[in-house]
Amino acid sequence: MKIYNNSTPDTNIENSSGVVCIGGFDGIHLAHQQLFRKTISISSEFDIITFEVIPKIYFNEDLKPLISNKGREIIFSTFNPNNLIYLNFENFNKISQEQFCKYLQNNLNVKKIVVGKDFKFGNNRSGDITSLINFFGVENVYLLDDFLIDNEKVSSTKIRYYLSNGEIEKANVYLGREFSLIGTVIEGKKLGRSLGFPTANLLLDQDTFIPNFGVYAGTINIDNEIFNAIVNIGINPTVDDQSTVKIEAHIFDFSSDIYDKKVELSLNKFIRKEIKFNNIDELKIQIAEDIKTAKKYF
Repeated sequence: MKIYNNSTPDTNIENSSGVVCIGGFDGIHLAHQQLFRKTISISSEFDIITFEVIPKIYFNEDLKPLISNKGREIIFSTFNPNNLIYLNFENFNKISQEQFCKYLQNNLNVKKIVVGKDFKFGNNRSGDITSLINFFGVENVYLLDDFLIDNEKVSSTKIRYYLSNGEIEKANVYLGREFSLIGTVIEGKKLGRSLGFPTANLLLDQDTFIPNFGVYAGTINIDNEIFNAIVNIGINPTVDDQSTVKIEAHIFDFSSDIYDKKVELSLNKFIRKEIKFNNIDELKIQIAEDIKTAKKYF
């Protein structure tokens, strides 16, 4: 998979596949994956076209992507596209829907398009499925209906709702995988170590969506090796008077130095909400109980 970053309306990609799947792909959930599988059924030689900044996030600075672009690339690669083409949304938002279609045709040599029925493009979202059909022909535009689970539409909005309410298992069903956070292990205050529960502190590689504060059972991927862990996400109100969000994992049966390592934390089960305890001793007792609960999950 060759990656093209920051493509503009002047960018030409000569080795494009002709068959493309286009979308924002926020979270790459089951509905998005269905689009990729449809594209593969048309041609095993295909490209994925998306945006460096997902359009709805571009217009709403309070909204964070469900997964970093690095995380998206890992998932995109599992579908084995020839090319992953990131469009610079700021540039493409300024052009007309007709100019966008011409860009696809002339600069990317697009012949066939797979897209969700709600896809919009061009200045003021003026382009839609009808625009694509009128330009490329109805036989060359493949539309997929909503992906439903228990008569509920799978969407990034619904996934955010579940994550915000600690319903990690429901979010994971909609994602088709475990929700994860990717970043670098950094040095913390070593409070966990002083309590007998050393933790790996995660600095995210991109400002992504943070789920409900609390304690989770999860896993951590370190150099493609998976370890079970208990994960705390929150502001540590018992021991810290700052409002900075911290993401830390106590890895079971693990003692190696992993500072500066790139890791991926995956969340499997929500154990409890974040609590402010009266003292450190109460916190220690609760952490021990949380670990027991998490280990039952594994």
